[in-house]
Amino acid sequence: MPSRLRDPRVWFSLLLGLLGLIYLYSMSESGLAEFPHLMAGLTVLIPLTLFGVVLRSPWPAVGALMMLVVINITLG
Repeated sequence: MPSRLRDPRVWFSLLLGLLGLIYLYSMSESGLAEFPHLMAGLTVLIPLTLFGVVLRSPWPAVGALMMLVVINITLG
């Protein structure tokens, strides 16, 4: 069984999770999102990113990013 660290899909999923964290940080710094919105974003982002690492697929992290975009659009 190959190591998870050698799988590029795992790294891509983690990079998408990092992109989501940067997106949430920018939402908080701009004053657009308040605490409940940030917690909702983290509640979606962290489990789906880790689920993608377990599955060795970036698609759950992509879904989390899409949900963050929906949260951002509904705030605007």
